[in-house]
Amino acid sequence: MSNKVFDAEQAAAYYNDAAVSVFYQQCWGGEDIHIGLYASGNETVGEASAAMTQHLIECAGISEGDKVLDVACGFGGTLRMLARLGCQVKGVDISESCVDRARIINSETGLTDRIELAVGDFHSIDSGPDMWDAVICQESIIHSNDRPTVFTEAFRVLLLGGVFAYSDILTGEEADISMVEAAFARLGASAGATISDYQEMARAAGFEISHIEERLGDIKTHYDKLATELTKPVIGLDADTLASIAKSISRWQAAFAKGYITWACFVARKPD
Repeated sequence: MSNKVFDAEQAAAYYNDAAVSVFYQQCWGGEDIHIGLYASGNETVGEASAAMTQHLIECAGISEGDKVLDVACGFGGTLRMLARLGCQVKGVDISESCVDRARIINSETGLTDRIELAVGDFHSIDSGPDMWDAVICQESIIHSNDRPTVFTEAFRVLLLGGVFAYSDILTGEEADISMVEAAFARLGASAGATISDYQEMARAAGFEISHIEERLGDIKTHYDKLATELTKPVIGLDADTLASIAKSISRWQAAFAKGYITWACFVARKPD
């Protein structure tokens, strides 16, 4: 993997940035900040993002009554889906802006009393051991400067038999790292972690992997949709900011075309 590392403060600064927040709210559907599942390709970004979250929940076997912790919960779309399913949920995120936005939407949807939220770092989860039936982390480990610790923390807080359901944007096995780094630069994320690396980190933490699913087509479609959104006026973003984000998106598209960046989801179980 790349030797370039990033810390929690940099990730928080990225998501706390006003322009970034507007981009995710206006162009990404506003409910969450995840890659979507495109069954037909005609789905909106928001619809597809919700569908992918539902898919991950189903893959993990999460059901009513489960205690679920969402680390790096973003705007809280996954938390709201889980709360409506009847789960006991808590979300943490390094970004105060994201947590504040999640609280606003929770209030607007009448779910404030059913969802606990806090600012927190997934490298040091504020939870005792053996507390949760499931931990979810979507497209966020990419920001970690110590990915193995994210896995060991998830393992620590899970009950025996509990599941860690995680998805992320990953580097292709034979990638041109310079192209990946160019795409990741705006995120403040380090390149080089592959699907194989994420399997190894999970196993090293003590997990047994029960599900791996690569979906390159979905992330390609997702970014194509975002590129289209950026050709239109976006309330709260000036022309220069739109052009800068669009240029960043084009780097992602170039890397997708060669398979240098991909996306996958995993379910790992803490042995009984």
